[in-house]
Amino acid sequence: MNQIFKVFCTLTLFIFSVNAQQSIRTLEVKGVGTYKAMPDIGVLTIEATIVNPKFADAVKGLNAKTEQLIAQLQTVGFKKDAIKTTDFSVTKNLVWENNKNVDKGYIARQNIMIDFPNTKEKIGAIITSFMNSENDVRFTFNFILSAEKERQVNDALLTLAIGDAQSRAELIAATTKQTLGAIHRITYGMQNAVPMYKSAMMMNRGVANDESLGFDVKEMTLTDEVTIVWELK
Repeated sequence: MNQIFKVFCTLTLFIFSVNAQQSIRTLEVKGVGTYKAMPDIGVLTIEATIVNPKFADAVKGLNAKTEQLIAQLQTVGFKKDAIKTTDFSVTKNLVWENNKNVDKGYIARQNIMIDFPNTKEKIGAIITSFMNSENDVRFTFNFILSAEKERQVNDALLTLAIGDAQSRAELIAATTKQTLGAIHRITYGMQNAVPMYKSAMMMNRGVANDESLGFDVKEMTLTDEVTIVWELK
């Protein structure tokens, strides 16, 4: 008998809880924050390539070319230990001739990378160093936010998104003659992916001119979202 009574009480409480939850009126609003930020870090990636009939000579030639590039970068203020290799490979150099692959030796390839404070002057100094270099290489500039600035931007985005949700909720409530109560639920996930801007160049000695020295980087436009559910009184 006692067991039956306990089950009855449990069911009664459950039904009461469900009915109470169903009686809560809510307003769900999505807030969006938009923020523009100038990337403060430039990332320089250089691809050096050597083609040689012999494997050993291809590797030696690539090492020599890379050392020349590192020495070149040091002339514009980069430290040697800050220059990192991101990729190194030696592959067969197969060329399609007369309807068949012809072995032309080996291609040795190495990518090195370094980051720097993003300024037009620094970019110009880097480009000038390639203009005066004997090396024919391909280099790429990427532009990103530093970790510190990314945190600041994310905080600003979230603040803007919350403010947008709040103002939208207040407008809807006032227009429909409702009163906002306590916050019932907040849903948030990092919607924003920080973009990376890229500018690629292949520089041959003597090709560039003074007009190409340095350039201004476009601002990043970033967004974030938060969804807030208010109880209505």
